[in-house]
Amino acid sequence: MVAGTSDMERSDAPDHVQRRRPLFLIYLAAVLLTVPLFLLIYPLVPEIRLPHGAGLRVDHVVSFLSVFILLVFIVKRFAGVIRVSVILLFLGALVSGLLNGPGIQGVYRSYAHALKGIRTKAVHVPLMLDPEPFHNAVALRGAIDVLDPALRKFAVTAAVAHFQDREVEPGEFTLVQSFSIFKEINGRWRYVSDLKGGEYFAKASESAALLAGDCDDHAVLMVACLKAVGSEARLVRTTGHVYPELMIGDAKAMERAAFLIRKVLFAAEVGDAPLHYHIDPDGRHWINMDYTRRYPGGELMHEPIIGIMEI
Repeated sequence: MVAGTSDMERSDAPDHVQRRRPLFLIYLAAVLLTVPLFLLIYPLVPEIRLPHGAGLRVDHVVSFLSVFILLVFIVKRFAGVIRVSVILLFLGALVSGLLNGPGIQGVYRSYAHALKGIRTKAVHVPLMLDPEPFHNAVALRGAIDVLDPALRKFAVTAAVAHFQDREVEPGEFTLVQSFSIFKEINGRWRYVSDLKGGEYFAKASESAALLAGDCDDHAVLMVACLKAVGSEARLVRTTGHVYPELMIGDAKAMERAAFLIRKVLFAAEVGDAPLHYHIDPDGRHWINMDYTRRYPGGELMHEPIIGIMEI
């Protein structure tokens, strides 16, 4: 009896182990696939925050878990292929370690580099609505007093206030000076509401002296300063906000601007966050220069765009 029981236990053990053993590889593969897919889709998911505490991004949690659960299901359906792939990857890492040195650490660094590459890509944000006639366009355009000497003086001073020690290409001086203007204004800007029940549009030269006002005052000042140093800029109106955008150029120019923002000029501010831009019908790329963000190309306001006015 003892011998028979032992034989039965020995015969059952392999099946038990075989049922359990692939689970680790399945979940590991699902996690490795979930992370890059999550980084690609999360900027497209509407933001949902908890109203209390630090404001946990519920949309991030739901998105990650949804992708993970879906991939677990898919990986289970192809468990054999996944298991062989993981084993081959492990063997390849060992061989690489014996021949070249990096081994498992090299595989980890390659995976981390790939993830970082996904995050460093700029995110194209489509325009949600067809632009309507720009509300208060005459008043806003009149407030952009680019030719005012005081405004010009402020713009030039702001353009050379930062990044003078950074090495850039000769054709990038205006772009870098525009980013310097962004840093100078946004680093000192203070929000002040208009009079209750009314609307006041401060001239750019007035806001340059105050460095305070509401969203349209900031947008007017930013656009005026950018124009004063040779850049192209425009105003974007959403259902409850006005903000400035800087014209970067074609896709190649956008790629270069993203590198400058992320690696050269605003590395500490950007971290691993994605950059955002719009593309107009002529293929030109425009990035956010709002005071609500600490770097050019920051996340856009989650409100439909209802008007665009180029200056």
